[in-house]
Amino acid sequence: MADGNRSVEQFDLPQIAAALNRNKSSVIRRAAKEGWAFIEQAVRGGQRRLYPLALLPEDVQSALRRAESLQAANAIAVSPHYQAGAIVGRRLSINDAVEARVTQRCREQGAAAAAGLTGVSKARMDAKLDVLARLTAYAQVRRLGQCAALDEFCRAYNAGEIDVAQDVREHAGETLSPITVRRWKKLVKTQGPAALAGAYGNRKGASVLDSEPEINRFVIGLLAEKPHISSVLMHRALCTRFKGAAIPTERNVARWLANWKQENARDFMALTNPDGYKNRYLSAFGKMDEQITAANQLWMMDSTPADVMLADGRHSILGVIDVATRRLRFLVSKTSTAEAVGQLARRAILEWGVPEAVKLDNGKDYASVRFNRLLAALHIEPRFSMPFAGWEKAFIERAFRTFSHGLLELLPGYVGHNVAEAQEIRARQSFAERLFEKNKVVEIKLTASELQDFCDRWCDDVYAHTAHEGLGGITPFNKAAATRNVVKRIEDERALDLLLGEGFERTVVKKGLRIEGLHYIAPELATVIGEPVLVRMDDADLGRAVVYHNEQFLCVAECPEITGISRQEVAAHARRKQTERTQSAKKLLREASRKAGLGELVAEIMDESARQAATLAALPAPNVVHLTPALEAATEAADALEAAEKPTPATTVTLENLVDLRDAMRREQVQDETSEQRFRRALDTLMKPEDERNDIERRFLKSHCNSPEFKGRWSLFEDFGPASLGLPDTYAALLPDGAAYDRLYRAQQGEI
Repeated sequence: MADGNRSVEQFDLPQIAAALNRNKSSVIRRAAKEGWAFIEQAVRGGQRRLYPLALLPEDVQSALRRAESLQAANAIAVSPHYQAGAIVGRRLSINDAVEARVTQRCREQGAAAAAGLTGVSKARMDAKLDVLARLTAYAQVRRLGQCAALDEFCRAYNAGEIDVAQDVREHAGETLSPITVRRWKKLVKTQGPAALAGAYGNRKGASVLDSEPEINRFVIGLLAEKPHISSVLMHRALCTRFKGAAIPTERNVARWLANWKQENARDFMALTNPDGYKNRYLSAFGKMDEQITAANQLWMMDSTPADVMLADGRHSILGVIDVATRRLRFLVSKTSTAEAVGQLARRAILEWGVPEAVKLDNGKDYASVRFNRLLAALHIEPRFSMPFAGWEKAFIERAFRTFSHGLLELLPGYVGHNVAEAQEIRARQSFAERLFEKNKVVEIKLTASELQDFCDRWCDDVYAHTAHEGLGGITPFNKAAATRNVVKRIEDERALDLLLGEGFERTVVKKGLRIEGLHYIAPELATVIGEPVLVRMDDADLGRAVVYHNEQFLCVAECPEITGISRQEVAAHARRKQTERTQSAKKLLREASRKAGLGELVAEIMDESARQAATLAALPAPNVVHLTPALEAATEAADALEAAEKPTPATTVTLENLVDLRDAMRREQVQDETSEQRFRRALDTLMKPEDERNDIERRFLKSHCNSPEFKGRWSLFEDFGPASLGLPDTYAALLPDGAAYDRLYRAQQGEI
């Protein structure tokens, strides 16, 4: 892109516009506005402006350098031999930047090697450089270009008219030809002055894999596609692709491969271990929290698998950190779900206040409609990170690492941070089993609640009172205590719980809200029939649902059949069984923990940190009540739930009543009934008065009466009467001339 004949890199407006992906007029306006320095050059038809690269803004310089790199890389990519190497590697081309860096490195190594030459090699290089310098001086005096002066210079040198030292003629040659001198100039330009030392012996870079461009691009293409290819396979690929060529032996290929990996360690790591490359080589000149000046200005949230195996399997740990103060909070959950993310946010909001923005992972648990509806209701700005860009939420990632590489490693059930550590731990356990008697080695595991307690104590007693380098040596506790900015608090905790509840949309029908096959009713629903509403279930009572319309609280709808039944009661049987099992497991775990004694070590460390932290107290920060339209509506809904009339003991429906009710509603629905029995059941239901049918019977009529099975038997029933199917004459009331004939049509339409 830049003019190679100029000593200072300069670019014209079209080049700058192409690099910035902008039109030329836009660049002209910016240059005039910012006062870019330029030089005017005479061209055919007028003047053109050239802008020195070093005087341009940094973003423009970066764009121009990138455009030059792409242009150089694209020039290499068109080689058919390069494409052949990439085809062998599953038709994926190598990163052209690798080749550009290799070429640049060759020149740099040549210049460095020149300084290290000694003896005859140095004498040969100096002699040839002396000849080239005399050629330049000869051309300048003769006022000729070097090409035009070359023939005259060589004739004068060969005739002895050029006065040079004897050692120069000894090492450069008694006679010179223009071809030889041109080759010297090319070597200096492409490989550096060290290349003039001569091609003697086995030199570095003299392998066919380096000297032959086609073969070199082929092997580079293989390495780009298959970084872990062995020297054996590479040798076989070379022999297959370049039949008849002088291919190095398998041992020489292995030696070249090892040298290439050593010389290109950074590029090779970028291909084989992108995460390791980011950790080791990715530049980190900036400061991510430079713009963060106040508490709760920005939070970061993420999840990670726990490095501890719990009694009921491996869990996940969700974390949230306040960037300004580095306050940290963890939540242990079986998996990272939208509900778990909401619970962690709830706890942090109640403890720290409402944040202005939160940086989130891009997983489906954080991008869920449920969690983002909560953020929108609280006027919190969500900021999602790019996939596989952990550095965008570096503070929570670093907090996870600090936690997992600390006291967590001493906990029972620790399984290691990676595969290698896990294998080492398993190997130690196998050795212990061989060394001790059977049943003497006991694997101790924690429960989820015990790990949660450990996380809370570690955050409050250890991490919060440890000096933090990112805070200038201040502890997170002291940083938070010194923050005096106003904290936005949620006054009504019940309103926050309602916003956290699972919400879904329903359309109000003339019978109310239909949720899981049941109808929820309220007088206020009559005003919004046919319109969509937002529904949140009351966790304390399955029979009540909070309804919002146009982001305003509308009413509390109730299902009379199950009002009074809580979600906890519905899960009571399963929970009792799980509790019995957990208590038994905890008893065994406590006995094992007493024998192991490792837990005492962790407890001592945590207790000591707690004692030190107990001597500190923070002054409360200024608070202000945080209100949004959604919070106000949720508060109104919470008040309505609180004021709603509770069912009396005489009318309260228990879990046993609910089970009996459902059994009664389904007692006639069996899995192995025949088509005749289903037809008979449909007729029996149609014969019932409409007000005596339950919801399950209505759903059965609507679905079954519209099925081909029913319609086929109904045609027979309608044409030949009940006797044709062995039915009593009482069913004749359903025939066209019967009193109940319209019931079938209404059942098919779902009206009864």
